[in-house]
Amino acid sequence: MNSLERVIATIEHSEPDRIPFDLGSTFVTGITKNACAALAASLADEPGRIELCDAIQQLAVVSESILMKLEVDVRGLVPNIVRKNPPVQVHGRRYSFTDEWGVTWNMPEGGRYFDLVSSPLSGNIAEKDVEEFPWPDPADPALFDGLEEKARRYHERGYAVILENLCAGIFEMCCRVRGAEQFYMDIAMNPGLACTLLDKFVDLKLCFYKAASERLGRYVQFVREVDDMAGQQSLLISPQMYRELIKPRHRQLFEAQKRLFPQPFYSFFHSDGAISEIIPDLIEIGVDVLNPVQLSAEGMEAGKLKKEYGRDLAFWGGGVDTQHILPSGTPAQVRQNVKERVGQLAPGGGFVFAAVHNIQDDAPAENITAMIEQFMQVRDY
Repeated sequence: MNSLERVIATIEHSEPDRIPFDLGSTFVTGITKNACAALAASLADEPGRIELCDAIQQLAVVSESILMKLEVDVRGLVPNIVRKNPPVQVHGRRYSFTDEWGVTWNMPEGGRYFDLVSSPLSGNIAEKDVEEFPWPDPADPALFDGLEEKARRYHERGYAVILENLCAGIFEMCCRVRGAEQFYMDIAMNPGLACTLLDKFVDLKLCFYKAASERLGRYVQFVREVDDMAGQQSLLISPQMYRELIKPRHRQLFEAQKRLFPQPFYSFFHSDGAISEIIPDLIEIGVDVLNPVQLSAEGMEAGKLKKEYGRDLAFWGGGVDTQHILPSGTPAQVRQNVKERVGQLAPGGGFVFAAVHNIQDDAPAENITAMIEQFMQVRDY
């Protein structure tokens, strides 16, 4: 059984020969630059100069040699969006760049991430300002330069392939270009403007899907769709507001993906936090794969999720807690956490092992090694 067959089997809720493993294929299953360097050293791998696949989160391109040593089953494709290789300017002790959406990001010297500092559509705007904004071309051929050959090579070697998206989710992008506080006010007090902006991002994503499917469709099984809809304790907006404003637009996206990309293809959705209240909605609108399975959030207990939704959803992530245990626990605690999560999420298939979101710089190398070693010990069905 090759990697692609293994991933498809588990997404189809059957048990393959072993649990598939993902590290580094997306902006939400990755590893930061310094943590990747530590991992490389622990594997006696010579990474050379570590490239970034996402400057905002300082995520590393994990070398093919590391992926092969760890028998990672998934390979990722990142379109040539600005955050992949931004034109960073230095302002004293601060780094800055502006992305294709007009959003400006800053990182202090010695910082670990870029933070959003300026939104291009903030303030008092009207619907016509949304239409007149200089939106980037989501079908620009330059977005896909170099990706088709890479995708073909991954496919021929038997890997599952996931395509990163044009941008963050429609809700998140509205918060970015308007400013989060302003967009929250829009959806409550000016829903016409909010819906115009949401629909603009739906249209842009649909155009991207079409262009991507024409170039890469024969190789890709997933496109990472995303919208961080929750915090640690609850949803960020009410369930009613999600169902009225966001859910119908999410449905459009997932239906379009499945219409445009050839089978086998599965809808992959990332949302952090306490999203248990809308998981039935996600299943209803066609989500096949849920990521990152933030088990430390309210209502997101692994056993409960598997029991209630394991027949309908595959869980991609949740393999180890990256908030507390991976950065602050002992190697023994990391091993125990991995063992417990695999025992809860893997039976019957429907589980791709990955950490809960990206592995950060604060994770000690010995804990990353413990995670991998324990997974290797329990991955076989």
